[in-house]
Amino acid sequence: MKKSPEPDPAAPFPDPKRQPVDADLEQALGPAWPKVAGILHHLHTAHPEVSGAWQFSPRAGWYQVQLRKKRRLLYLVPRRAAFRLSLILGGKAIAAVKTGPFARPLTKLLQGAKRYPEGTAFTFEDHQFDPELVTALLEAKLAH
Repeated sequence: MKKSPEPDPAAPFPDPKRQPVDADLEQALGPAWPKVAGILHHLHTAHPEVSGAWQFSPRAGWYQVQLRKKRRLLYLVPRRAAFRLSLILGGKAIAAVKTGPFARPLTKLLQGAKRYPEGTAFTFEDHQFDPELVTALLEAKLAH
């Protein structure tokens, strides 16, 4: 018999029956909120067609996905006073970032990035989060 995954003890929204609202996210992230708020503000201001949607995972609890139509742009997994932000970029988007001012940090990121058939996954924890780099990656993804 397959055992269900253990929930992350740092997940602030572990109850599958209680979907959080955006205000809950700010409260759960606490001091990490301004980093996330800046990215979300830029994303929604520059691209008003982007929307957020809550989804549930037995392991991570409730997390948020930012979408343009049905295309997933980024995953935001809240943790208590912290977060993990992930996005997957295709080859064209990566090539675009390599030609810009973030070529050097991207080269370092690529060394540890996971590769999937749909692209390369970049994951940022709140303590090593560079909002300018994440914005550049998002813009490249949206352009390609």
